[in-house]
Amino acid sequence: MSQSGFLLIADISGYTEFLQLHNMRKRPVVGNKMADMFESHAEMIISDLLEAVIDKIEPEMQLNKLEGDAAFFFCESTSDAAQADAIIALMEAANEAFKAKADELVFVQACGCDPCLQSKNLRLKIVAHKGEFTVQKIRRFEELAGEDVILVHRLLKNDLNSDEYWLVTADFFADLSKPNKDRFSKVTQEIDSFGSVKLNYLEFSTPEPRNEKVERRSRFVNWLVQAGYFSRRSLKRGRSGKSAQQ
Repeated sequence: MSQSGFLLIADISGYTEFLQLHNMRKRPVVGNKMADMFESHAEMIISDLLEAVIDKIEPEMQLNKLEGDAAFFFCESTSDAAQADAIIALMEAANEAFKAKADELVFVQACGCDPCLQSKNLRLKIVAHKGEFTVQKIRRFEELAGEDVILVHRLLKNDLNSDEYWLVTADFFADLSKPNKDRFSKVTQEIDSFGSVKLNYLEFSTPEPRNEKVERRSRFVNWLVQAGYFSRRSLKRGRSGKSAQQ
């Protein structure tokens, strides 16, 4: 049965290039073990950044699934006239959490591998829409379906010259209060299978992550800190993997 609600995707900009550029397996000089280490570093950095974002959005919206570099959320419409504004507040909290986590992770650059050095270039973009969808339950999983679900995903494939922004549809925008509406600019994008779509756009320009505590430490100390961080994350992933198999 179709239901009305809000759809939101938080996507880490540069993730595809981040992994493709540093796919060490394509470099024959580098062995598989080194490639595994570099790729695991990329995955752990992305995972930490996504978790920070999810923690801020999930209390009000339900996490449907992770999609590699992105997290897809939804919620049903309520009688609350300020529901869209509340979602904007979640988006603001997600932006701040992403920035705080990126600042916290500056120490990984002491590792020296390409993914760690390039982590400073990662940014967050969020697209949101209000529309119709159906929830299909397959065993313990929920899959969202419908034209509006396709649309919100297609919004990420745009011609905007930015890696850090919010992009919301007219249906989402219509529910916002005037102060929030005034923050956005009008844009029109050609969206695959949907043609010319009028959207509302808010661009951000966050500087590179900084962490004074990390900058005061020596490179050697930061190298030890990053080594401990990745070791702990690897052990945690190992335990989680074993638990999932049991």
